[in-house]
Amino acid sequence: MRTLLKHSVEKVLCRGGAARAARRRRRGGTLVLAYHNVVPRGESCEGDRSLHLPQDDFARQLELLRCTHDVVPLSALFAPPAAGGRPRAVITFDDAYRGAVTAGVEELARRGLPATIFVTPGFLDGRPFWWDALAAGGAGLAPEVRDRCLGELRGIDADVRRWAREQGLPLREVPPHQAGAAEAELRAAHATDGITLGAHSWGHPNLAALAPAELEEEMVRPLAWLRERFAGVLPWLAYPYGLASPAVEEAARRAGYEGAFRVEGGWMPRPGEPVRRHALPRANVPAGASLDNFELRTSGLLRG
Repeated sequence: MRTLLKHSVEKVLCRGGAARAARRRRRGGTLVLAYHNVVPRGESCEGDRSLHLPQDDFARQLELLRCTHDVVPLSALFAPPAAGGRPRAVITFDDAYRGAVTAGVEELARRGLPATIFVTPGFLDGRPFWWDALAAGGAGLAPEVRDRCLGELRGIDADVRRWAREQGLPLREVPPHQAGAAEAELRAAHATDGITLGAHSWGHPNLAALAPAELEEEMVRPLAWLRERFAGVLPWLAYPYGLASPAVEEAARRAGYEGAFRVEGGWMPRPGEPVRRHALPRANVPAGASLDNFELRTSGLLRG
């Protein structure tokens, strides 16, 4: 009943013009969207389903976004917006899941839309992420498990898996599209017009929990790896789990990143407002969001 009521309210807000009015107030504003994976048509979904958006749902979101926003590349984030123009949107992906790099890029290329993929090189070539392996039946992680994994275990994949085995927690297999992309697939995506690459650490730890030497490696190593293999890599970072601290932000600056993103916080600051370039906001797009919910999120009526 609550879900039905929620969907009804969302539909009224969209059809009644509230979302359109909110977008008018957001003219000249910029929203950076944070996606994770795209599930190719016909494939099953396991793991943490909040991260794995079906391809057809992604396609519908892109169609809506084309009608409501000017989709711009990350490189244009701080460029002055067109006078009187629509709100702007920047599309980003965390983790370089195989589904995002293949099916997601396919949908973007079909519409000529730009996007940036933040790559975790340590998980490329089919390596699955611990949160998908631990998620029970696709329902997501229990809060206490997630807190333990990100706190005491620092989000380090090998430590989380070792602890899970000691606790008798099952580590499930996930479909190939829910593991890291192959380097060749990433190369094909990068060759697509408008697709750029940035860094997402090397091994996806909780950066705020690392010792200084570990933190430096996680900052420096992925950017160097990307630059050795790809032209035009953006010196931009997305923090794993969206977690950072003043020390992490300073480490990102020292490593040469021009900017760094959290995975929450909503819209970019307006011109003239204070900007913390290494703690920039994004709007997370959960896989379970309806199209009306997505419109409300991208219009500024819901935060994510």
